[in-house]
Amino acid sequence: MTPPRSGLRVALVAEDYYPQLGGVPEHVHHVALELNRRGHEATVVTSRMRGSHEDAPFVRRVGTSVVIYANGGVSRITAGWRLTGRLTELFRAGRFDLVHVHGGLVPTFGLVAPVAAWRAGVPVVATFHSWFPRSVGYRVLRRPLQRMLDRHAALIAVSEPVVQAMSRYFRGRWEIIPNGVDLTYFQPNGRRPGDVFTRGPRLLFLARLEPRNGLSTVLDAMPRILERFPDTQLLVAGDGPWRGYYERRARALGPRVRFLGRVFDDRPLHYGAADLYLCPTTRASFGVTLLEAMACGTPLLVSDNVGFRAVLGDGAEAVIVPTDDPATWADTAIALLGDPARREAMSSAGLAKAARFAWPEVVDQTLAVYRRVLQ
Repeated sequence: MTPPRSGLRVALVAEDYYPQLGGVPEHVHHVALELNRRGHEATVVTSRMRGSHEDAPFVRRVGTSVVIYANGGVSRITAGWRLTGRLTELFRAGRFDLVHVHGGLVPTFGLVAPVAAWRAGVPVVATFHSWFPRSVGYRVLRRPLQRMLDRHAALIAVSEPVVQAMSRYFRGRWEIIPNGVDLTYFQPNGRRPGDVFTRGPRLLFLARLEPRNGLSTVLDAMPRILERFPDTQLLVAGDGPWRGYYERRARALGPRVRFLGRVFDDRPLHYGAADLYLCPTTRASFGVTLLEAMACGTPLLVSDNVGFRAVLGDGAEAVIVPTDDPATWADTAIALLGDPARREAMSSAGLAKAARFAWPEVVDQTLAVYRRVLQ
């Protein structure tokens, strides 16, 4: 198949996309932007979701997104009449060279979009974003799902832990292409580590408010932190169905905990104003917010999980502590807040690491896969 001279036409299919926030929407959106900037034609194919959001001109929506609660948080599936047929028609009408599914084997689009693409005569690349300890569904449906994977032209994972999780059930030639970060958007704002003593320490939690993101650990650590630094303020940025529960838990801490609700465009402002970014997530396949914080020069205090280890390794930009251990979180935060020199070194190390994950670098790797497939 010969790609058009004007560039490749690629459909990026995603169950999760704006106005839903998270790693997958960020990945898909920025790959689309970078492909289009380079003269290719990228179209994001997703489902209709509740909430006001103005779509970019390259977005097409098919079916209706339905929220479900699974794996300790919020997930989505797409419902609708003739989904496979409608996607097939869209892929044919768009004359796509390639369909790139984000969330391979994930209901609904991870299963129906490849079938629609094959019916339209278009090769499929799939990126896998999720880490999980086990899957009953994959164990039961291993054979038919393996046959589907065997038809994919390329299999991509965002991290080595994702490869390990999928390899428990399926065989495949996996390639790792990580998530990225927009270095033109996430930048330091001039904050210095010594500023903590002039305005009081500021801690940031930024994530969807759901159990797997671990806000309870931070709230339990706050009384001990406040004993040492009484002026500390914890800013909780994010929203979700558990917000009321966490607000009730935080009442005893008074004004030292502020719930900001959903944040998006002003994320760099919040990262840049924080002396420490706290990320106590219990389960992760990567760590997009870690990259965002590092690009803003913010030191990290994070939980020990396989996804974060894949991003951080033994880097000096973060301190990794056990999950669900509020006393250790409190003591580590206190030590870091009292050590501006160490936080300065963490900031510099984070800036250097974030540069390795710039979106142009990620899209270079993605385009290499596309070209190999189309040859």
